[in-house]
Amino acid sequence: MVDLDLSALSAPVEALRGDVTEAYKRLDARWEEVAEQLKKLPIPCTIGFKYGENPNDPEDYDRLEWRKWRGEKAICLASYRWERDPYGEWGTSCSVKLYDEWSAEQRLKMLEHVPGLFESAVDQVREFIKKTQV
Repeated sequence: MVDLDLSALSAPVEALRGDVTEAYKRLDARWEEVAEQLKKLPIPCTIGFKYGENPNDPEDYDRLEWRKWRGEKAICLASYRWERDPYGEWGTSCSVKLYDEWSAEQRLKMLEHVPGLFESAVDQVREFIKKTQV
């Protein structure tokens, strides 16, 4: 069997622990700023920015969203899929992943889509208003 000194192998990564902790704090603080700004805006509906889709099946896509979840507005990732339900009917399903469930890589990557989320909000809120007019 290979003789491994796991303490020695781990030491360089362990030395980065403080930096990693600070990186998490910076990411969380940035996302908190985004959420606080969204809370201040008159957004009466779910808004989202589509950041990924299946080119072979445009019914399957992923969005960065600001939506109501269990009574509170929250930032989340939503995956929409066109699929059969347990009864054999075709329809769109949506799975939601709240911010607390994101990996560090997702938290970092999704920051690049924040401008798109705010830009999309304008059209989506206008569409909501239009639907309420008689």
